[in-house]
Amino acid sequence: MKKLLTSALLFFASLNFSYSQTDSAGDTITTSSGLKYIIIEKKDGAESEPGKAAEVHYTGYFTDGKVFDSSVDRNEPFEFILGQGQVIKGWDEGIDLMNVGDKFRLIIPSDLAYGKKGAGNIIPPDAVLIFDVELLSVGDPKIAITDMLMLTYAQKGLQAVIDQYKELKTVSPDKYNFKESQLNSLGYQLLQSNNTKDAIEIFKLNIESFPNSSNVYDSIGEAYMIDGNKEEALINYKKSLEINPNNENAKQMIEKMQN
Repeated sequence: MKKLLTSALLFFASLNFSYSQTDSAGDTITTSSGLKYIIIEKKDGAESEPGKAAEVHYTGYFTDGKVFDSSVDRNEPFEFILGQGQVIKGWDEGIDLMNVGDKFRLIIPSDLAYGKKGAGNIIPPDAVLIFDVELLSVGDPKIAITDMLMLTYAQKGLQAVIDQYKELKTVSPDKYNFKESQLNSLGYQLLQSNNTKDAIEIFKLNIESFPNSSNVYDSIGEAYMIDGNKEEALINYKKSLEINPNNENAKQMIEKMQN
């Protein structure tokens, strides 16, 4: 696994994140939009550019240093199409400045992040966010399979989805995006539409493809909880925590079920 948190990043992660007085030359760079960034490690890999698929590892912090999300902990790089508004504005701008192999710290003001609304129960309103980001790769985007599979589900049902996924993965592995997040997204769409048992089968399919991903076991654990099967939920949350001992959600769910 490519490591995002080098010794330099570990040093920075231990600091109190107050940037009101850190704009000295060569330290923190501020763009015209208000985005601030620090170059932690600079490489000469391929340049990122709008319209390309960017794959990154990241760890997100609040200004008090508390981690709120980390692809590194999940061992699951995040991929998105740069410049298409698929991520917050600070990411689109900041990652566009990077080359493959670069490690940046992005200090993103609220108006370039989630603004006054925040994001769910995780990001509060008007939050400044800090991300340590490593750009792993850039390339031509592959076709996402989530929407295609959801359409197949609506027209033909669960088994047709499973058959289509396996066939496409066999015959067109370079054409479509088969990353773990694709089936995970489909599973959550099914959960949201109250197709819980079918969602569980999609998460099982994801486990077949990514048996070493903590995230897939966490997801199916949640689905089993919604389905009322606490025994299977506990088994899968424990498996998730075994793979990733830093999975706070799995820790909390296990504690909740055992108390």
